[in-house]
Amino acid sequence: MLDAGDAIPLHTLCARAGVTCQGLGAWTQRPVILASGDTLMIEAMPGYASPIRITLPLPTTESQGAARLALGALAYGAFDLVARESIRGTPWSRASVPGRPKSPRRIKGAERTRRWRESKRSVTPITD
Repeated sequence: MLDAGDAIPLHTLCARAGVTCQGLGAWTQRPVILASGDTLMIEAMPGYASPIRITLPLPTTESQGAARLALGALAYGAFDLVARESIRGTPWSRASVPGRPKSPRRIKGAERTRRWRESKRSVTPITD
């Protein structure tokens, strides 16, 4: 059982992160315990109103960055729907995916081959 003595409500965590809490009633009163540690860790009891402890790999848990990291852990680690809806659409909550950027339209194979051949033609060979 987690001791919720120094916990803050979820709506206060949202305010620290700089987002509007997108929930009503008991959903926003979930006790969240923030702690500092070596790695990111989530400890929770079953239920939407049970306390949850989030250990952050940060020196302090009072900053806006710590609150944002904790909301992200709640949203995508503990699957808290209030946290997920509260951070949805914010630029800091999106994970950057490595790889080729998305194109506004699909490119056919012939067009991709044409572009590749054009890029090879623009390279001039080194001559002595």
